[in-house]
Amino acid sequence: MDHLMSALADPERLRLYARIVLDDLPPREADSPVARKHLGKLIASGLVERREDGSLRAGPEVFRRARTPEPTTGVPRHLTGFFAGGRLTAIPVRPAVRHELLVHLTDTLFDTDRTYSEREINEALHTVHDDTAALRRYCVSEGILVRERDGSDYRLPQPA
Repeated sequence: MDHLMSALADPERLRLYARIVLDDLPPREADSPVARKHLGKLIASGLVERREDGSLRAGPEVFRRARTPEPTTGVPRHLTGFFAGGRLTAIPVRPAVRHELLVHLTDTLFDTDRTYSEREINEALHTVHDDTAALRRYCVSEGILVRERDGSDYRLPQPA
């Protein structure tokens, strides 16, 4: 529950959340730099979800759920030290460990049979770490994510 309160602690973010709840946020305004800045935190906290059509939704069910997940559930034991409270606290420096971590994250966050926009990649990565650009770059440079030449889409590589 602390992460929900933290997400709503900023007055601008709280106003944005209220407008999304009331369905009073035009799509053009939702794409503004100011709104995007705050949307990442609202989406990462689970307060807001982006639908496939790009629209935003905020429902009361997030407050009904007892959100006490085990922060390291599903994380390989040797990688648990990089997590606290369900979030990645540091990106490993050692390439082999970083690679294992990135494989774990992509296996957890992405489906093999679909493509993702850069925004979708960033939103998913933001659920575990604030530096989405670094995680995305590492994933692409290590071949864990494949980026189209024009940068429009990302996907997991097809199995050989």
